[in-house]
Order: sequence, then structure tokens, then C-alpha cells
Amino acid sequence: METTAHLDARANEVWGVLTDFPAYGEWNPFITAVSGLLAEDERLDVVLTQGSGKQMAFRPRVLRVSPARQIRWLGKLGPGGLLDGEHYFVLEPQQDGSTVLTHGERFTGILVPLLGATFADTERGFTAMNEALEARLKTVLG
Repeated sequence: METTAHLDARANEVWGVLTDFPAYGEWNPFITAVSGLLAEDERLDVVLTQGSGKQMAFRPRVLRVSPARQIRWLGKLGPGGLLDGEHYFVLEPQQDGSTVLTHGERFTGILVPLLGATFADTERGFTAMNEALEARLKTVLG
């Protein structure tokens, strides 16, 4: 699943908000907490909050960090092959100084066909986060 947002901020400004993990609880309705070192092969502690209020904590491994360009991490539910999710944020600078954010997750594993309703809730969470990110940028940048 994939969402996009056109943000009226430069890629480095978007990056600054996306990587300010201690502030996530102040503005992010979906990924409500992140801690750990944002570096390839490190693990993060992440808490997701679904629209229903249900929380899920997991420890994804960081796959890729390209400053002001992208973040990718891989989370696994149970042993490999049950449900794996590669979550990503890709920033594309535009000529006018704005940034297009592509925010998504690629799910694989034997549980994927059984989780349609959960995925719909997750996609709503991505959209809510994108909208909150836009509002946060306006607050931070003035």
C-alpha cells in the first residue's frame, strides 16, 4: 500500500520533522512513538496507534537511511514468512522547493490475504500521518 503527499517544504525540512522521533507523540496520530538509532542495520522501537486506539509495538530493523531522501525499515510478525512489512518514506524534491512524500509499506507473508480490514485501517493511518506531517511542518516552519 502506498500514499503520497505534496508538502510545501524543502526535503531537508521534511526530513528534520520525520527524524525528530522524540516529538512524534506531539503530532503523529499513527506512529506515536519511535526510539533508537536511525542507522542501517540498527533496530528501532516503534509504537503504532490504529484509528480504533489499539496500539502495536514492534522492533523493525532499519534497512536504508539516505538523509533528506528515504527511510526504510523491516518489521516482522512472528517467524519469517508469516507477515513481514517493509515500511518506507521517500522524499522527492520538486523544482518549486516543495517535496513529494511517498509513504507506504510492502507486506509479504502467508497472513497477507487474511488481513484486508487491518490493511485498510493501516492505510487510513498513513493518510492521517501525512496530513499531520503537513500541519506539523506549518507549525515548525511558521
